[in-house]
Amino acid sequence: MEIDRLITLTAGGLKAMGLKTGERVAILMENCPEYVISYFAIVRSGAVVVPVNTFLSVREVSYILIDSGCKMIIYSANFIEHISELKKYSADTAFFMFNEITQGQTDSHIGDDDEIAVLLYTSGTTGFPKGAMLTHRNLISNAEACTKVMHLSHRDRVLLFLPLFHSFSFTVCVLVPIYSGAAIVLLASVKPFSRVINSIIKKRITLFVAVPTIYSILSKKKMPFLLRLAFKCLVRIRACISGASALPEETIQLFEERFNIPLLEGYGLTEASPVVAVNPVNGTRKIGSVGPPLPGIEAAVIGEDGSRLPSGQVGELIVRGPNVMKGYFNKDSETRDVLKDGWLYTGDMAKIDADGYIFIVDRKKDLIIVDGMNIYPREVEDVIIKHPLIEECAMVGVSAVKGAEIPVLFIKKKDNAGIGEKEIRDYLKGQIANFKMPRRVIFIDEFPKTATGKIKKAELRNRQK
Repeated sequence: MEIDRLITLTAGGLKAMGLKTGERVAILMENCPEYVISYFAIVRSGAVVVPVNTFLSVREVSYILIDSGCKMIIYSANFIEHISELKKYSADTAFFMFNEITQGQTDSHIGDDDEIAVLLYTSGTTGFPKGAMLTHRNLISNAEACTKVMHLSHRDRVLLFLPLFHSFSFTVCVLVPIYSGAAIVLLASVKPFSRVINSIIKKRITLFVAVPTIYSILSKKKMPFLLRLAFKCLVRIRACISGASALPEETIQLFEERFNIPLLEGYGLTEASPVVAVNPVNGTRKIGSVGPPLPGIEAAVIGEDGSRLPSGQVGELIVRGPNVMKGYFNKDSETRDVLKDGWLYTGDMAKIDADGYIFIVDRKKDLIIVDGMNIYPREVEDVIIKHPLIEECAMVGVSAVKGAEIPVLFIKKKDNAGIGEKEIRDYLKGQIANFKMPRRVIFIDEFPKTATGKIKKAELRNRQK
């Protein structure tokens, strides 16, 4: 197969350029065939893939390159400007555009299933991203379990337009189809959305995977009569999968009424490769639930004292299975905090019913999710507090339309300094990714605090309801 040949040649080229087993190689590309080729070439050479979020600022990318000790970074022409800046910060990393990689023959590296295949960076409550070490066993077991629940086969066609650096999209839209022999229809992005619609019809897509925002738009967007007719007559989608953030029940109802296609919500996290649970394609679906755990994965809910809670009671969700990461790269303390006796402590509050279906209730941490992208407030707070006119700050996620969240930044100025929202945004620009920008900036005189001086973020959220 042509793509297999290109992967082998690229892997050979990487090894000829000095890449050794176990070394890390970052990928900074938009959705394109070269991304997939690079990913599997790195794996085939025995090295470790480090997917880079293309929405991050140069400062944020440089942290990942340095923290992971990346030997190389493979990039595409769209990121040449980023690369010129990154070279100032990452002197120990070799930079190669994909077409600069020498091609050569090599034997595939056949390593232990417990060797690290990918290092996926996920934000942490400390404000610094952590690299989740996912092994070959983690990824393969998750792809196999997803295939069983989704009933994919060589007859299926999966549309891929979500960013390839995201663990959800790569596992569900690349690894799962490859494992099952299904075809992948690759688009550069979700925009223009007309291209997505055309691909659904012309490429005869059978499995559609997206984030809640996309389903919300589709359920409400005005569509010409002929397009609605084309959907009913020509679309072959047998199921739609939603992941990466919470899916409002109203969106499910409106979407299914309009298109008569089942919309199935799932749940996962990077540290679990990432899929933990999903409502089955064939079987009982419970709206409001993220479904039962995948085959081979156990889930439980525990109280604050660590004891197991019975069905229906809310506590922290913990999971165990072959999909759970090896740990965080070079962060033993953080690893011990979330991996205990083989269980992954997710930090999410949930309940499990008598049938084993999981219902996510709330987040234990201060995580904000915007369009499927994770924002940890501390990352933004650590940047803005350095401004000489800012005394205190706090960012919270506030519920917006139909269950979505928006980041709101609260600021206390020093001595009523003359600074406004525009100056705040200008200061943040270039230091954080655009998707982390607060949607609102609110100036207040005093923060509500506990007796120990901790800002009461719950009160800040309530002010915006």
